[in-house]
Amino acid sequence: MKTGMRLFTLAALGFALLTWENGHAQEKAVNWKLVSKNLVRSLASENEGLRQSAMDFFVQHADQLDINAAVYDVMHVYRNHKDERVRKLALVTLYKMQNKWAMEFLKVDLRFQDSAELKHMVAAIVQEYEAKKKES
Repeated sequence: MKTGMRLFTLAALGFALLTWENGHAQEKAVNWKLVSKNLVRSLASENEGLRQSAMDFFVQHADQLDINAAVYDVMHVYRNHKDERVRKLALVTLYKMQNKWAMEFLKVDLRFQDSAELKHMVAAIVQEYEAKKKES
Protein backbone atom coordinates (compact mmCIF):
# COMPACT_ATOMS: atom_id res chain seq x y z
CA MET A 1 0.00 0.00 0.00
CA LYS A 2 2.81 2.42 0.92
CA THR A 3 4.65 1.63 -2.31
CA GLY A 4 1.51 2.31 -4.34
CA MET A 5 0.98 5.65 -2.59
CA ARG A 6 4.61 6.65 -3.13
CA LEU A 7 4.40 5.70 -6.79
CA PHE A 8 1.20 7.71 -7.18
CA THR A 9 2.76 10.73 -5.44
CA LEU A 10 5.87 10.59 -7.65
CA ALA A 11 3.74 10.30 -10.79
CA ALA A 12 1.58 13.26 -9.75
CA LEU A 13 4.65 15.33 -8.91
CA GLY A 14 6.29 14.45 -12.23
CA PHE A 15 3.14 15.36 -14.14
CA ALA A 16 2.87 18.68 -12.29
CA LEU A 17 6.49 19.55 -13.08
CA LEU A 18 6.10 18.65 -16.75
CA THR A 19 2.91 20.70 -17.04
CA TRP A 20 4.50 23.68 -15.30
CA GLU A 21 7.53 23.60 -17.62
CA ASN A 22 5.32 23.43 -20.75
CA GLY A 23 3.20 26.33 -19.53
CA HIS A 24 6.32 28.34 -18.78
CA ALA A 25 7.74 27.64 -22.25
CA GLN A 26 4.49 28.69 -23.92
CA GLU A 27 4.49 31.99 -22.02
CA LYS A 28 7.97 32.79 -23.30
CA ALA A 29 6.86 32.14 -26.88
CA VAL A 30 4.19 34.88 -26.79
CA ASN A 31 4.91 37.83 -29.07
CA TRP A 32 3.85 40.59 -26.66
CA LYS A 33 4.51 43.33 -29.20
CA LEU A 34 2.00 41.77 -31.58
CA VAL A 35 -0.48 41.24 -28.74
CA SER A 36 -0.13 44.93 -27.83
CA LYS A 37 -0.78 45.95 -31.43
CA ASN A 38 -3.92 43.81 -31.56
CA LEU A 39 -5.15 45.17 -28.23
CA VAL A 40 -4.80 48.72 -29.55
CA ARG A 41 -6.94 47.74 -32.52
CA SER A 42 -9.47 46.07 -30.23
CA LEU A 43 -9.74 49.14 -28.02
CA ALA A 44 -10.54 51.28 -31.08
CA SER A 45 -13.28 48.87 -32.16
CA GLU A 46 -16.99 49.66 -31.98
CA ASN A 47 -17.57 46.18 -30.53
CA GLU A 48 -18.36 46.71 -26.84
CA GLY A 49 -17.45 43.19 -25.75
CA LEU A 50 -14.17 43.26 -27.63
CA ARG A 51 -13.17 46.55 -25.98
CA GLN A 52 -14.02 45.25 -22.53
CA SER A 53 -12.16 41.99 -23.12
CA ALA A 54 -9.12 43.92 -24.36
CA MET A 55 -9.11 46.12 -21.25
CA ASP A 56 -9.48 43.08 -18.99
CA PHE A 57 -6.64 41.26 -20.76
CA PHE A 58 -4.43 44.33 -20.49
CA VAL A 59 -5.09 44.68 -16.76
CA GLN A 60 -4.01 41.06 -16.25
CA HIS A 61 -0.84 41.35 -18.36
CA ALA A 62 0.01 45.06 -18.12
CA ASP A 63 3.66 44.48 -17.22
CA GLN A 64 4.28 42.82 -20.61
CA LEU A 65 2.15 45.05 -22.84
CA ASP A 66 2.27 48.57 -24.24
CA ILE A 67 -1.03 50.06 -25.35
CA ASN A 68 -0.27 53.76 -24.90
CA ALA A 69 -1.45 54.36 -28.45
CA ALA A 70 -4.98 53.55 -27.23
CA VAL A 71 -5.00 55.95 -24.28
CA TYR A 72 -7.63 58.19 -25.92
CA ASP A 73 -9.90 55.22 -26.68
CA VAL A 74 -9.72 54.01 -23.08
CA MET A 75 -10.27 57.54 -21.78
CA HIS A 76 -13.33 57.83 -24.03
CA VAL A 77 -14.80 54.71 -22.42
CA TYR A 78 -14.00 56.06 -18.94
CA ARG A 79 -15.61 59.43 -19.65
CA ASN A 80 -18.67 58.39 -21.65
CA HIS A 81 -19.81 54.88 -20.84
CA LYS A 82 -23.23 54.54 -19.20
CA ASP A 83 -22.30 51.54 -17.04
CA GLU A 84 -20.19 52.53 -14.04
CA ARG A 85 -18.61 49.06 -13.87
CA VAL A 86 -17.22 49.51 -17.37
CA ARG A 87 -15.99 52.98 -16.42
CA LYS A 88 -14.18 51.40 -13.45
CA LEU A 89 -12.56 48.85 -15.78
CA ALA A 90 -11.40 51.68 -18.04
CA LEU A 91 -10.08 53.56 -14.99
CA VAL A 92 -8.06 50.55 -13.85
CA THR A 93 -6.77 50.18 -17.41
CA LEU A 94 -5.66 53.82 -17.39
CA TYR A 95 -3.96 53.24 -14.04
CA LYS A 96 -2.10 50.21 -15.33
CA MET A 97 -1.00 52.15 -18.42
CA GLN A 98 0.71 54.78 -16.23
CA ASN A 99 0.37 57.25 -19.09
CA LYS A 100 1.40 60.76 -18.08
CA TRP A 101 -1.33 62.47 -20.08
CA ALA A 102 -4.02 60.19 -18.60
CA MET A 103 -2.80 60.76 -15.05
CA GLU A 104 -2.80 64.53 -15.52
CA PHE A 105 -6.31 64.31 -16.97
CA LEU A 106 -7.46 62.27 -13.97
CA LYS A 107 -6.14 64.98 -11.64
CA VAL A 108 -8.46 67.47 -13.32
CA ASP A 109 -11.33 64.97 -13.53
CA LEU A 110 -11.11 64.41 -9.78
CA ARG A 111 -12.58 67.85 -9.13
CA PHE A 112 -15.57 67.27 -11.41
CA GLN A 113 -16.33 63.59 -10.82
CA ASP A 114 -19.99 63.07 -9.80
CA SER A 115 -19.77 59.43 -8.71
CA ALA A 116 -18.46 59.11 -5.16
CA GLU A 117 -17.06 55.65 -5.83
CA LEU A 118 -15.22 56.72 -8.98
CA LYS A 119 -14.00 59.87 -7.23
CA HIS A 120 -12.50 57.72 -4.46
CA MET A 121 -10.80 55.45 -7.00
CA VAL A 122 -9.43 58.39 -8.99
CA ALA A 123 -8.10 60.01 -5.81
CA ALA A 124 -6.27 56.81 -4.86
CA ILE A 125 -4.82 56.42 -8.35
CA VAL A 126 -3.63 60.02 -8.51
CA GLN A 127 -2.13 59.79 -5.01
CA GLU A 128 -0.19 56.63 -5.89
CA TYR A 129 0.96 58.11 -9.20
CA GLU A 130 2.27 61.22 -7.43
CA ALA A 131 4.07 59.09 -4.84
CA LYS A 132 5.76 57.02 -7.58
CA LYS A 133 6.71 60.21 -9.41
CA LYS A 134 8.39 61.62 -6.29
CA GLU A 135 10.35 58.38 -5.78
CA SER A 136 11.89 58.49 -9.25
